[in-house]
Amino acid sequence: MGVQKQLSLIKEPMVLTDLSPDPGIDYGEVFTRRWVVELILDLAGYTPDRDLASLALVEPSCGAGAFLGPIVDRLVRSSLRHGHDLRSLGGAIRAFDLLDANSELARKALRQRLHEAGLAEDESQSLAETWVTTGDFLLHDHEPASADFVVGNPPYIRLEGVPRRVMEAYRRLCPTMRGRSDIYVGFIERGLDLLRSKGVLGYICADRWMRNQYGADLRELISGSYAVDTVITMHDVEAFEDDVSAYPAIVVLKNEAQGRAAFVEANGDFCEDDAVNVAEWVRKPRRRALEAPTFEASRFHKWFEGRDL
Repeated sequence: MGVQKQLSLIKEPMVLTDLSPDPGIDYGEVFTRRWVVELILDLAGYTPDRDLASLALVEPSCGAGAFLGPIVDRLVRSSLRHGHDLRSLGGAIRAFDLLDANSELARKALRQRLHEAGLAEDESQSLAETWVTTGDFLLHDHEPASADFVVGNPPYIRLEGVPRRVMEAYRRLCPTMRGRSDIYVGFIERGLDLLRSKGVLGYICADRWMRNQYGADLRELISGSYAVDTVITMHDVEAFEDDVSAYPAIVVLKNEAQGRAAFVEANGDFCEDDAVNVAEWVRKPRRRALEAPTFEASRFHKWFEGRDL
């Protein structure tokens, strides 16, 4: 099978002691603008018209809740539409952050949203605590094939920038994280391993894995066992709250056979209105191309195969 799904299934058990966060380390936090989050959720199909309470979503690096806010807004709207009691939504979201300060900020934001939606304060707190876990997503003992969606903005950190013991643990658990990799490669691999059949992963992260040597194993894993649905390159787009030079791209991957793939190249003027147009175009597969002053969109009959792109 090469570097296909088998890679994610041959990991040996390991003792993960003394791998607690180091307060002196830059954890590569970059916060995503709301309209970009909404675009990713639209592309992934996490929309309020669906019965989202019956589906499970994982947010692997939630920070203060840039993704979780829109996610919960959509989940509440969907639940009200489909007649679900908000107190029954404990299994709908699993979110992680390495830093307890971030986790608590995310829980606070969710408590407020849930209280405004009609839950009592204690019920809102209980649900927020159920949803948000302080811990390392890459080292967590996840149940494979347990999520319908994995969405977020993985950290921007070189692998050699983390403590050696943590780096060794990452490499053992994430075989595609090779060479001088960025750790978002592991976030992609572990996220894919969580997807159920037809599940969707939607990230905004650097697109270097599609081009550099360290992404070869990940490219082989994806082309052999998953499908590239949509790629939107956003190198000069103001997608984050702070200025970031990280060659960002939105990538949407699915746990299904490869079909047609959408590719969008956005320039620095790409904005919220363009995002709405692109999301609508992606949902209309018969429309082959779309061009505007701020982007060019086209479709491929298939995606590239193997390690070399």
